[in-house]
Amino acid sequence: MKGVIWHIYRNQEKGMIRGDDGEQVPFRKSELHGADFRSLSSGERVSYRIQEGWFGKEAAEVHPLSTQRIAGTGPVDGTAER
Repeated sequence: MKGVIWHIYRNQEKGMIRGDDGEQVPFRKSELHGADFRSLSSGERVSYRIQEGWFGKEAAEVHPLSTQRIAGTGPVDGTAER
């Protein structure tokens, strides 16, 4: 599947992906491959697969696709980007 990083919760070491299908799924820092978690930002395109976790669906094997950002995505860590 493909989507964009929607929110990053750095202090919790997790984030939220909004899939191209509109579904939002969480991911854990440990599922990120090919990038440093601290370098992620909202709007980055990613590929991933869905798996069942403790609390329902979650993203696994999250891989950044490019350095392009998608306009109009959510804030990082709950703060507005400048």
